[in-house]
Amino acid sequence: MATTAQNDAPPVRRPRGRPRDPRVEGVVLGTTRDLLLDKGFGGLTIAAVAEQAGVGKGTIYLRWPDKEALVIAALRDAWGPSDAPDTGSLEGDLHAIMGNAVQGLNSTPGALFVSLLGELGANDGLRALYDELVVRPWDRALAAALSRAGARGEVAPGIDARMASDDFYGPLMFARVMRGKKITPKQATSMVDVFLRGVSR
Repeated sequence: MATTAQNDAPPVRRPRGRPRDPRVEGVVLGTTRDLLLDKGFGGLTIAAVAEQAGVGKGTIYLRWPDKEALVIAALRDAWGPSDAPDTGSLEGDLHAIMGNAVQGLNSTPGALFVSLLGELGANDGLRALYDELVVRPWDRALAAALSRAGARGEVAPGIDARMASDDFYGPLMFARVMRGKKITPKQATSMVDVFLRGVSR
């Protein structure tokens, strides 16, 4: 005989429709990245992504409300975390940080970010994503390295970490964006050496 508690329990609601297939999301995000590299943000359309991915536009809109949200998801899905290594010396830290930055910019996701730089001024969502995934992690990594170097007496006190970040990453971004070519290990080493001469005691 059923108890009162059992009788009063709400019915279990089963989700309607079929569960989402994560493989579909992977295909759509990968297709979005391919088309971004080929067409750019302005030339990308939901219809083109749907056609090339082999899905309906409704499938995409069910997951992402518009093109901006889809592009942000595609970039976030591909961009890996940026470590802040502690090698025990400023020189070692800087080479490790620069190596991580170069690896990121030389990758396909890095090429996507470079291709979208022209959109950042007019698109708050892309600007926020770029700050979250690239700018702030890079700034934190360098600031931590300089702080450790200051404690070891390797750099003069009172270095402006924000200005130092501009000086450190500026040549890297100029070479990658303005020259339009991938950064070589020799270039990365030269950039670190020039920066070290400016901050070392």
